[in-house]
Amino acid sequence: MTSSAAVPDQAPFYVEQGDRATNDICSKNSESSYTIDGKDITLPVVVGNASMLMNGFLVDAKAAQAMLAGTGFRVVELFPGKAILQLLLVDYKENDLGDYNEGAIIFPVLTPGEKKPFPFFGTMKRMGAGDIGNFVYRMPVDQEFTTHAGRFIWGFPKWVTRVDFEFGPRRAHGAFIDDGELVYAIEAKTGGKAQPAQQRAASLAIRDGKAWKTYGVNEPSGMTFSLGGKKPQIGDSHPLAKELRALGLPKRPMFTVSVERTRMTFDKPESVDIGTPFST
Repeated sequence: MTSSAAVPDQAPFYVEQGDRATNDICSKNSESSYTIDGKDITLPVVVGNASMLMNGFLVDAKAAQAMLAGTGFRVVELFPGKAILQLLLVDYKENDLGDYNEGAIIFPVLTPGEKKPFPFFGTMKRMGAGDIGNFVYRMPVDQEFTTHAGRFIWGFPKWVTRVDFEFGPRRAHGAFIDDGELVYAIEAKTGGKAQPAQQRAASLAIRDGKAWKTYGVNEPSGMTFSLGGKKPQIGDSHPLAKELRALGLPKRPMFTVSVERTRMTFDKPESVDIGTPFST
């Protein structure tokens, strides 16, 4: 196991699942059709039902930027010197890619050529409008098929490990555990009835020496948003846990979000060389 914090290719800790290399068992048939491990997948991929929780933190921007070295992306600063880190857990219940749990470590970022927003209000406005992309630093999952699909179609840094998630009537909680070691455990309040407007945002990832940009549409219901929240549990010895500790965790989140049910769609990715400005 090796840490890849400064490796532009975003190679996950387990690069392949045994002898089954992703690029050997997947193929692209057209702009909207793929064959993943013998199964045909047509875009957009539809998630009929999922539950999720997220903790958002303010972290040192220089430390966060160091984790993105070589990507061409710049962390967004909500306040001068303070970047945003998001820790997620998702339970995909009805999904073209299967029934599985997923975690994610995410940084809102600016792509090459994008103008830096004004602190706080400018950043919040652009994030609310879906105009700032989310760089997926790591994305552990607990099933193999979605690992290959996520890597090959969208470039997501997926690998199979343990991801626990439970959504209760008052609280959602779960944990990301890799190679028997805790990386993080987070929780959030539940029970909200909010049904926000449809949200569209870009996810960004690095694979095969290219930057991949994918737009996803999210239609949430039963959302609970809370300022503050309970400190996450952060592991001691896992390389990713050490990176989170270097960012200042564990500490209270700036906000927490839980969503009881959401419908999502993920369209085809756009791909450009690292360092080449994305179209806006």
